[in-house]
Amino acid sequence: MLTYGLDRFVNPKENINIILMKNDLSCAIHTHEFVELIFTACGTSEHWIDGTRYLAEPGDLLFVNYGQTHRFNALTEEHRYYNLLYTPEFFSDELINSENIYEIFSIPMFNEFMDAKSGTKRSKSFNGSQIQMNSFKGGETSAAQMVSFGDDEYQGIIQIIEDMHREFTEKETGYRSVLNGYSRVLFSKILRKLKGSNVSGEAQKYISRITEECLAYINARCFEKITLKEIAEHTFYNPSYFSRIFKEQCGVSLSEYIKERRITEAARLLRTSELCNDDIMEKVGYTDKKQFYKNFREIYSVTPAQYRKKML
Repeated sequence: MLTYGLDRFVNPKENINIILMKNDLSCAIHTHEFVELIFTACGTSEHWIDGTRYLAEPGDLLFVNYGQTHRFNALTEEHRYYNLLYTPEFFSDELINSENIYEIFSIPMFNEFMDAKSGTKRSKSFNGSQIQMNSFKGGETSAAQMVSFGDDEYQGIIQIIEDMHREFTEKETGYRSVLNGYSRVLFSKILRKLKGSNVSGEAQKYISRITEECLAYINARCFEKITLKEIAEHTFYNPSYFSRIFKEQCGVSLSEYIKERRITEAARLLRTSELCNDDIMEKVGYTDKKQFYKNFREIYSVTPAQYRKKML
């Protein structure tokens, strides 16, 4: 299977690429190391994302997360679409102030608007917009969805994307700032559809949540050098927003959570291994001995040596 690498398609100094594709008839199955938005300007095509079929018509904007399988075929002779490629860094550093794009595009509540026939997920009308999403198993869904802008909205959306393409192609002074601004406008229009007045409180709960995948990522890395910025980039959160909702949902700050995970693991190693204190300290992610002892005392009220002696 082909993998479209980040270094080939996106300049790391820009974190964005915008491509106009004309009369592109098909694309073999592939994955890519970036987030892709596909806006159909004219013509009709069918896309398969992680094996689920989507029908894309003018005004449809399809979201494909990095790592998902994707292929397509054009169904009309005339086919024109825009590819907007974003790195996770763009979402975290430049774009999102208060929402998590990945989670908004995977709200399970929107399953009720699916109309599954012959393997095609074609949405019903929803508050003046249409939403497509793939089926989910066990109450979960992957992050592929399509938002359809109606005839009255199409011209405004295509104008934004055409202007973005022109700015990216011509690269005049300040073009990056302009692209950031246009991206904010584009995603604001998408979010308005997904967070309209008819969206229930249950859906809102899914928009602002720490996912199991996010916690798994933190737990896997918490014994290494890890930063809030790195976590935010991995999960498409703005760092300050992530920090706030993490504390709201987990009851402790991110730094407190990581500290407790590290010290708890240190205590386990003191009980179950013969490693010396210095080796344990390094194994759970500490480089500052004074800080390690201070944090251990805060949680267990004794030094590591006293804890080990007590547990023997």
